[in-house]
Amino acid sequence: MNYLKNFRPFYGLLAIAMVLAMSACKDDKNDDSALTLVVDETISAVRANTVTINITGFAEARAGSLTATLDGGTAEELLTTSSNTEVETTYDFTIPADAKLSDTYSITFELIDITLQRTSATTLISVEPLLATTPSTYGFERDGNTTVSYSGQNERLDMVKAMKTYLVQGDKRETTISAATLNDAYANVGDNGNGFFDFTSTKQLKDKTFAPDLDNNFMENLFAEAEAVSQAGTNASNGVAGFIERENSGSTIMVDANGREFTQLIEKGLMGTVMYNQIYNTYFSDGRTGDDVENTTLREGTNYTDLEHHWDEAFGYFNPPLDFSSNWPEAREDEVRYWSDYSNVVDPFIRSNDEIMNAFLIGRTAIVNNDLIGKNTQRAILFEKLELVAAATSIHYINESLKHLNDGQIGEAFHTLSEAWAFVNALIYSPNRRISLDQIETIKETDLGANGNFWNATAVDLNRAKDTLVGIFTELEDVKDQL
Repeated sequence: MNYLKNFRPFYGLLAIAMVLAMSACKDDKNDDSALTLVVDETISAVRANTVTINITGFAEARAGSLTATLDGGTAEELLTTSSNTEVETTYDFTIPADAKLSDTYSITFELIDITLQRTSATTLISVEPLLATTPSTYGFERDGNTTVSYSGQNERLDMVKAMKTYLVQGDKRETTISAATLNDAYANVGDNGNGFFDFTSTKQLKDKTFAPDLDNNFMENLFAEAEAVSQAGTNASNGVAGFIERENSGSTIMVDANGREFTQLIEKGLMGTVMYNQIYNTYFSDGRTGDDVENTTLREGTNYTDLEHHWDEAFGYFNPPLDFSSNWPEAREDEVRYWSDYSNVVDPFIRSNDEIMNAFLIGRTAIVNNDLIGKNTQRAILFEKLELVAAATSIHYINESLKHLNDGQIGEAFHTLSEAWAFVNALIYSPNRRISLDQIETIKETDLGANGNFWNATAVDLNRAKDTLVGIFTELEDVKDQL
């Protein structure tokens, strides 16, 4: 007994050694080589497409389970086994059809062995653009068919053209203007303006008019006044509505008691109260091109989403050729009309054609890619650049009027002053305008002639109007006298 007692220290050391050895074996079993998991780290694909993630793993103690967790949500069980040490499988993930270009999806895979040791790896999935580059012309397709449609805008612009043609005939005394005829055209009675148009259309101008103008009978009052002048046939003078001759052409125009030309106020007025109003207050509103507008499901019976179509309809009111650009060739001037036409007038000085066209193209490409940030950036640019066209065109016609007044050409001055008045008035319609309503009113009713009367217009007054515009639209400072 005493002999064995002497060996007790030895047994204690042996026990400690065995514990250390077992611990070392356990550590070996749980090192990185004993439990591994490898997945594709990054993958990208377009929305609505399915990506396949490759997964390989090793569990020395045999695999217990494999799970996948999307963006921190509920774990999905992919594999349950207690017999294999090696794991080799794939996982399919479909990018949502409404995924935004800025979206990234994170899937964490976790491998657990039968001793409940675990390891994980993560795959990041980014959304690729459906349309990798912006097209050079306004042409967008899906499955080989166009997604662009703005026939209603084309028809309304055709209506404005027909109404102007009729008014010019009244200016030249070739016909007597009828307010009823203009009202029928404005409301498109009977889908052909009550026989006024040589085409049929279910569209109209009146129901697209800026609501306050509609309430104030802005257009109807001009129609009635034009009829009165046309029927009376009297010559215009200060305070008397009538006909006045344009000195350069020898043709006459109808003006109101303040010298304002009806044809210009009606045509350019419709450019503002319908075309700009619809771009700004309808199609560039959040209700039509905001982030929550449907951009996944195609509108029934069409090849476009609501968001795509609304953007195209705004483009239709600007209405340029599909390949419109700066330095537009003179031989193709007949292809631009209304706002794209006047953008072309001031383009040599502010490159408005390129800036506006690029914004429409980049914005539409962003919509195809569901890039809402990109879309919003271009929409903001369009608010700014379309307003700038109206301001620059106003200065252009103020400059023309200064020349005519200097030459003593009253009829010519009234013609260009009417255009200046209408383009300044168009600045009203942008909800993001830089110029205030009071400044617009002062230019129209004081600076273009005291008491709103063109007969009172002076060079000092007109230069004050120009200075006001340049003080607000400072990018026009260097070209204000060349416009």
